[in-house]
Amino acid sequence: MPESAYGPTNNCIGIGNALRAMGHRVVFAAERSWSGRLEALGFEEDLVDLAAPPEDTGDASEQTAGQFWTDFIRDTAPVCRLPTIEQLS
Repeated sequence: MPESAYGPTNNCIGIGNALRAMGHRVVFAAERSWSGRLEALGFEEDLVDLAAPPEDTGDASEQTAGQFWTDFIRDTAPVCRLPTIEQLS
């Protein structure tokens, strides 16, 4: 089960393609927000909920899949641009 992020999942897709080429059956155990994305690439999906689903409030501003990482990069990019010695202080 890859981490629920594009980078690790893309790595697993590459490995999965190589395994399929050798005749193996590849099934992704993925977090539910990936529903249909891996199946569209020809893989089987076994979806899991890593946390209880949030209560549906009908609020369009609720965090979507990947929003955590978008916010994380936005918030940490200024620090990452600093010289390493300044990041450590």
